[in-house]
Amino acid sequence: MLKNNDTATSVSFTEVAHATVCFSKVWREPMYGSSAYWVNPEQVKKAAPSGQSMAKGSFMIEGQRNFIKISTLKLCVAIIEREGSYLLTCGPPSLKNNCVCYAIIEPEGSDMADVAKKIRFEFISTNESIAKSFSVDEYVRVMPAGPSRVIESGSGS
Repeated sequence: MLKNNDTATSVSFTEVAHATVCFSKVWREPMYGSSAYWVNPEQVKKAAPSGQSMAKGSFMIEGQRNFIKISTLKLCVAIIEREGSYLLTCGPPSLKNNCVCYAIIEPEGSDMADVAKKIRFEFISTNESIAKSFSVDEYVRVMPAGPSRVIESGSGS
């Protein structure tokens, strides 16, 4: 979800769509060429039109859906600096440009826990004092569910 989409760029919409697709079942069952869509807040309705019904807790989208096709399934696990502290996160590959250390992952490969251990080991060898403060469980929590493999890692700029 993007807040203040008045100031959002097309890159922002693409990055959110990329994360949405990667953190869905598409990662577990690699389906390249998947899409996500976005709508404006006023298009989301909690009530059905007159004469129709909807299940409790559901919502309806009215109007045009703006689809964004995602051709690659890659994510960046990274440690970033925010307001004087460090944060372990996972997001679009462009995240590697503003981080302490990073690992680019893609679906298929080893179990999540094994990949998390490998990434933690690589981060500790790059920047021990910062990376050691995050447990393997924290790495697993930020990653998408399903098998992954590391295709690139390094230090950020």
